[in-house]
Amino acid sequence: HIDLGLYLIRKRQQDLEVVEISNWTTTDVFFMNHIHTCFVDNKRKKEQAGWKIRNSLVNVVNGKVPACGVDWQNVYKVYAPCMLTKHKHWVALMIDLVKCEIKVYDSMVSVIPDEMLKEELAPLSITIPNLLNSIDFYEEGVYANDCSRDWWCPWPIERVDVPQQSNQGDCGMFVLKYIELLSAEIPLATCTAQNMPFFRLKLAAEILRGDAYMP
Repeated sequence: HIDLGLYLIRKRQQDLEVVEISNWTTTDVFFMNHIHTCFVDNKRKKEQAGWKIRNSLVNVVNGKVPACGVDWQNVYKVYAPCMLTKHKHWVALMIDLVKCEIKVYDSMVSVIPDEMLKEELAPLSITIPNLLNSIDFYEEGVYANDCSRDWWCPWPIERVDVPQQSNQGDCGMFVLKYIELLSAEIPLATCTAQNMPFFRLKLAAEILRGDAYMP
């Protein structure tokens, strides 16, 4: 349901005629799988120029996938769902292409300490700059000389203070609501455990109605 929910978020944004340019996009749930595979493939290589980047990742950056995706050259923020596999827990990530940092929106911070979180997300922190370097991302377009830090270094990871869930099964729904509200620049005040049953029913209704049909 996470991928269908993210598709609905991207599709709504593209359907808004009053919005000519969006400053964000999202990935799908497979993005982090590709990141981990790429990291494992290259972890023995120390030189960035030697990194082998899979086309699956380049296609994400170019906006070819997922459906209703946007070329990263046209956005400032990329939201991604991430399964912390050691803990079987979903979190939302915001990849900031200007500040060159990664923010984590976690609905159950008691599950994993900060240091363990950063360790589990290290493949993303290291792979993202190598991925962008491989396609000269910061050498052209809107990002030429616009990055606020040394983008080629591992990107820092910061966990953000957000509303928390009160049970063990709502993390996926929290991820969707974090991304939906943050991308619309709406405060997270309504993203509460009490509202999750309503949000879940709303998403189910949208899927059954066919709103999430991917061409």
